[in-house]
Amino acid sequence: MNETNEVVAYYDDIADTYDESRFGNSYGEFIDAEERMILDQVFPSDKREKRLEIACGTGRLTNYATHGLDASVEMLAHAERRHENVVFRKASAEDTGFEDESFDAVYSFHLLMHLDPAFVAEIFKEVHRILKPGGRFVFDIPSKKRRHLLHHRQSSWHGGTEMSSDDISRLIGSDFSLNRSFGIMLLPVHKLPDRMRSSLLKRDFAMANGRMKEYSSYLVFELVKKGNSTAF
Repeated sequence: MNETNEVVAYYDDIADTYDESRFGNSYGEFIDAEERMILDQVFPSDKREKRLEIACGTGRLTNYATHGLDASVEMLAHAERRHENVVFRKASAEDTGFEDESFDAVYSFHLLMHLDPAFVAEIFKEVHRILKPGGRFVFDIPSKKRRHLLHHRQSSWHGGTEMSSDDISRLIGSDFSLNRSFGIMLLPVHKLPDRMRSSLLKRDFAMANGRMKEYSSYLVFELVKKGNSTAF
């Protein structure tokens, strides 16, 4: 079993309990809230766009999309029940099967962190292919600077890939421009008592998007495909 098959098998197995186990507690709710604060900024509800969510999973964040894609049939089953008006497809992130320049925007959360950097580069190529010129790619990745500061090393594929802004700049080359970035969770929320977490949400988000952004737990990047655009 190769790495990507292992990831898919893992999420097939936990699909029925994923939402409750990962986001049905105060820590998961904290991450979910900050992710939505970012998506609300980059995808305003009054803007009509054709958007694809790659690795949509159970559809937790698919309300921002018109299309959803995942390699796990079990996760997709949950997403399809949750979002009747979204078009879903079972496919791999590096080979989506969509036509060239199909989307105004593509986004993906909690995927790239599980994949080898070489595979991440293949996904970037595919996203570039299916985006319209001027289209945007929004994704998250664990912060390399945060992990190095805390001497944290992941021992398995799960969350094993980390990057910095400099890494992203090298990865995108001349295909994309880096429009802006965000931080998620600067405070050590996992060490705080449950009762304190919700009250610190806005403060943490402000801190995570200040001068210490690169030391947040996660970084979110908004890239723009270079070229002339009629979509924006």
